[in-house]
Amino acid sequence: MIGRFGFRLYSIFFKTYSEKLWGISCKELDEDFAAQRIKKLSLFEAVKNALFKSKKNKHKTLVDQFAYPIGGTGMVYERMKEFIEKNGGQVYLNTPVEKVISENNTAISIQKKSGEVIEYDHMISSMPITHLVKNLTDVPHQVIEANSNLKFRNTILVYLKLEGQNIFPDNWLYVHASDLEMGRVTNFSNWVPEINNNEKSTIVALEYWSYDDDVIWKKSDQDLIELAKSEMTKTGLIKGIEVSAGHVVKIPKCYPVYQRGYKEPLQIVENYLSGVRNLSVIGRYGAFKYNNQDHSILMGVMAAENITSGTNHNLWSINTDYEEYQEKSTITASGLSVGE
Repeated sequence: MIGRFGFRLYSIFFKTYSEKLWGISCKELDEDFAAQRIKKLSLFEAVKNALFKSKKNKHKTLVDQFAYPIGGTGMVYERMKEFIEKNGGQVYLNTPVEKVISENNTAISIQKKSGEVIEYDHMISSMPITHLVKNLTDVPHQVIEANSNLKFRNTILVYLKLEGQNIFPDNWLYVHASDLEMGRVTNFSNWVPEINNNEKSTIVALEYWSYDDDVIWKKSDQDLIELAKSEMTKTGLIKGIEVSAGHVVKIPKCYPVYQRGYKEPLQIVENYLSGVRNLSVIGRYGAFKYNNQDHSILMGVMAAENITSGTNHNLWSINTDYEEYQEKSTITASGLSVGE
């Protein structure tokens, strides 16, 4: 980052935010993180794009607009659920899975948190890879040790209801200020106005990140709401605007941490899981990939093709080789088209 943009821009636009997100020094971040997220973007290309706007100059990292579902991103998965049920499938909600049960390197069933065990022909796991491996049977010691070296970062979402409109014009703001704990604030009504249901108020979401043993993760909902209200006031974005309500959602193991050296233990775990028959792992949690939503959906489509059509897609390659894959393939399933 310093080599491409210089130390001053790195320190202003990258360092503080990234260290809030990952909870470690940027010196401890693996270069994969930057390689995935900024591709080959440089200061020269950013300036060129700003001065000479055209599709020809457009870099993949610089996006002016994108499609966002009117009902929020959950709408995508609600439509999937409707499609599955319409075609005779079943979707079980509020049915947490405790573990996958395996015998002789073959996944044979799942155990729900209720204790009930159900056999399946094939299982696709999106639970955190560390939780999956920890609960499999007869895992070699080397794999258990490698698995223990993989870390996830938690997310805390604090929603505030503001009695006002047009709070700020952006979809989200990245907060680099070191005197604020929050890392990002999002105004969903700027993504699609319909999401606000014609309310005169505005709901914003503040994001905080932590590990399990961090003080902020153990704070009560009310303490987190008070923190968010205080920090929003400090930003100057809500001068004279009342905060009438708050709500907290804590999401454990949200981000796989690309700490330097993570690839070695991950490769050991990948190699082991690849040898477990009738089991596929996908998604940001399941494959320990810093995926976007489209990456994870593509992983699911490819996993389904492997099972139903006998293809041999390498699910581990999605994200790192995503652009290369897009150029070679078009997958269509259930009305979802990915690729050219």
